[in-house]
Amino acid sequence: MHSRHAHPIRPARIANRSAVVTASVLLLAAPMLAASPATEGVAHAATTLDAREGAARSDANSLSRAFRSAARTLAPSVVTINTKSNPRAAKALGVDPRMLPPGMQLPPGMLAPQGEAPSARGTGTGAVISAHGFIVTANHVVADADEIEIVFQDGRTAHARVVGLDPGTDIAVLKTDATGLVPARFGDSAVLDIGDWVVAIGAPFGLEQTVTAGIVSAKSRSDVGLATSENYIQTDAAINPGNSGGPLANLDGEIVGINSSISSKSGGNDGIGFAVPASVARRVVDSIIATGRVARGFLGVGVQSADDELLASLGATDTAGVVVNAVTNGSPAAEAGLAPGDVITAVDGQRIRTPGELIATVGERAPGSAVEITALRRGDERRLHATLAERTDDGRASAAKKQAPAAKPSALARLGLALTELSASDAAAIGLAIEGSVVVVESADDGGRAARAGIAAGDVIRRIASRDVRTLDEASRALDGLGEETSIPMLVERDGRARFVLMRGGTNPSDTRRQ
Repeated sequence: MHSRHAHPIRPARIANRSAVVTASVLLLAAPMLAASPATEGVAHAATTLDAREGAARSDANSLSRAFRSAARTLAPSVVTINTKSNPRAAKALGVDPRMLPPGMQLPPGMLAPQGEAPSARGTGTGAVISAHGFIVTANHVVADADEIEIVFQDGRTAHARVVGLDPGTDIAVLKTDATGLVPARFGDSAVLDIGDWVVAIGAPFGLEQTVTAGIVSAKSRSDVGLATSENYIQTDAAINPGNSGGPLANLDGEIVGINSSISSKSGGNDGIGFAVPASVARRVVDSIIATGRVARGFLGVGVQSADDELLASLGATDTAGVVVNAVTNGSPAAEAGLAPGDVITAVDGQRIRTPGELIATVGERAPGSAVEITALRRGDERRLHATLAERTDDGRASAAKKQAPAAKPSALARLGLALTELSASDAAAIGLAIEGSVVVVESADDGGRAARAGIAAGDVIRRIASRDVRTLDEASRALDGLGEETSIPMLVERDGRARFVLMRGGTNPSDTRRQ
């Protein structure tokens, strides 16, 4: 007996007859099907799905319209900046080397290498922020430029000059005499939150008026190593070479950041870009336009980051902050009572977790501002008040390398450390300006606790645990009662810069003996 599934397909007329019978059965059953709860559920589900898909399309279209509106609002204010830098000789002498009299030669090293182009060119982005011709961009876009050309959205070009530069935040202000400008508006970067949509407009790789979109990936990024005062917005909106100086905008078309740099292994966008917040950029811009310079707050402390073990050794358990390792004499910090070993946890209630956050927080305040500093000293919280001075130099002076003269080592074998005491005159001979005396590392045994902590010959020991030291006796007393298992924080100065190091407790590998 053959299975019915094995038969070939019937002729069309038979198939049509079956279709008629099936249709008749369905028509007779229609009233029952219409009344079936199962069919009602299917119909409802289909309707719900259609509604959800429609809502999703509506949301997507609304987002598209928001991007479109932001781009259209901001585009007339975004400009491409083309720069040209003359050869090194021209910059040094203030003349074009091609115009030198016949036979005149420049000093060795002043001429551009053979084959070098007569000028270096660059491209960046900026935003018009005033109908009077002021433009904001990134400092590094125009810092070395001898000629600056502005290209507007409508194709017009104009020359611009630098009004002021601020390497500390990587912000610059230009001025052009062009008319009919459409200024952009600054938005409130403080209300931005992680996950908010943002758009970037610029000239990546010279492609003018390129719009990209992304989200705010992080806020208050510091210690990135790009500028002195860092408080970046991090975004995954595509930012590439040429976007620098251009706006990062919210969906209202307001500037919430000035694009500064990217983190990239390939040279292109890797999804990590950094922008100076509008709150910072606007203060810098206003200051440059008003005075031609930027005045920054100055506290007068040296600080370092710390792990949990160092914080615990300073009595600051279960907290986060930065450790003070130096206080400038006569500075606002000194007058407020800050001291090495203090752990700064907040400024005006704003949490401080890294040195970069402290620098940015203080630097964003004007000189003369009163600030409240929350600090821990040996576990006790203190609220100190300081009136900020003005930072005069973003750089750090470096002292000559110190080498301690030969002397009889101190008996600190368990630390693998030999110290010597120098008088003021001896210290002056190696470049140390002190009053009284100072304790200097003469040697640190390889593999010893001191060497493992990073201490080396020539380092100056300013503090051991919670005690300041100036003499060998003070150093010995500071170490009394501290066992081999105790982790000891030490304030060490090297090349004019102080830093806490932690000599961790435990037996030295070099001290182990066979049993």
